[in-house]
Amino acid sequence: MRERLRTEVHQIAGAIAFETVMRYGDALARSPHAEQTMETTARRVATEVAGAIADERVVQADEVVRAAATAAGDTAVRAARKVAGKTASALAAEAEARTLKKAHEAVEEELKDAWEALEEAREEVTRSAARFARDEAVRAVAETVAETVPPVVEVRVAGAPGPVRVGGHTHAVFPDVVLALGAGCHVLLVGPAGTGKSMMAQQAAEAFGQEFHALSLGPTTPMSKIFGYYDAHGRYHATPFRRAFEDGGLMLLDELDSGHPGLLAELNQALSIGSCAFADGMVAAHPDFHLIATANTYGTGGDRRYVGRQALDAATLDRFIVIDVPVDEELEERIALAHAPDRPDEARQVIGEVRRLRATAAEKRLPVMFSPRASIDAAKLLQGGASVEQAVTWRVVRGMSAAHRSALGIAEGGT
Repeated sequence: MRERLRTEVHQIAGAIAFETVMRYGDALARSPHAEQTMETTARRVATEVAGAIADERVVQADEVVRAAATAAGDTAVRAARKVAGKTASALAAEAEARTLKKAHEAVEEELKDAWEALEEAREEVTRSAARFARDEAVRAVAETVAETVPPVVEVRVAGAPGPVRVGGHTHAVFPDVVLALGAGCHVLLVGPAGTGKSMMAQQAAEAFGQEFHALSLGPTTPMSKIFGYYDAHGRYHATPFRRAFEDGGLMLLDELDSGHPGLLAELNQALSIGSCAFADGMVAAHPDFHLIATANTYGTGGDRRYVGRQALDAATLDRFIVIDVPVDEELEERIALAHAPDRPDEARQVIGEVRRLRATAAEKRLPVMFSPRASIDAAKLLQGGASVEQAVTWRVVRGMSAAHRSALGIAEGGT
């Protein structure tokens, strides 16, 4: 019975220690204070039981001796003591059994209360752990969303029944673009390559709920690409520009500063008076016709990076609202991380290197480019299994001369 009691004492002490670990941490549970508390608890219970047994034995023995002495008289004292001793031993054994039974019942009750309290503690710990886990999950999801999931952009446009909304990764100047288009203006987006100008045109079409049309211009782009033509059978062939102009829609003229001056001069009429001479006749512009053009220069001709650009006529430039589109590094990071969800740390490392090279190239006015496309493509390579060194070598610094690599601080044969 003593062994069972000792075992249960150890069980409850161990359970209390376990709850201490759950609540206050492993370090506290292994501290000298916790160990001393468990040892003291066990010793106290054992001492109380032993004391109760000893007290019971003494009381019973004295009563037996006095009774035996009175019954036997003075001449039988020695024999009486002998008899009393044996009887006292028997009584002591009975007393010990009764005491242990009472002690066991008391401990049983205490153990029952302790286990109930312990169960409540476990439930509370479970609830606390669930709350903590839920809070941690919400925090982790919020961080991930902030890094990779783009917010919905709302822009209020005059005359619109409600705000214009668009999701997806948007550039910082996108609300300005929507505002200018909503005011009925044609927009020229000017900025370095890879800054998201064409993407903004698509998003603007989404924002206005319009069909999107696009055409990339070059020095040899024929007028038939814009105004349509008749084939050998006399059938007229319309163009994306014609459909957007006549039926309503958003038209993107990409690389405007690469277009032939004669072609652009023909466009001036359509953009200024809202009427255009197509191959089959004059057509009035639809009220919901919008046009966005993109360029890498302000129409001043080629420079050290964009050597093939044409100078734009002042009359052409006068048809547009011009909005600058610089590199949006927050947008660059969001898109790159979205393309490398399994390797965010390596993607950030590549982004940091692209930004360093970009700043150095701008400071030293080097004719090299490190656009956001470099970061995004490198992130795609990382997700596909490439190393950081491979992604940087293949996409960021490929094809550079030794002089440019030296000026940018790129080690020979490395990144």
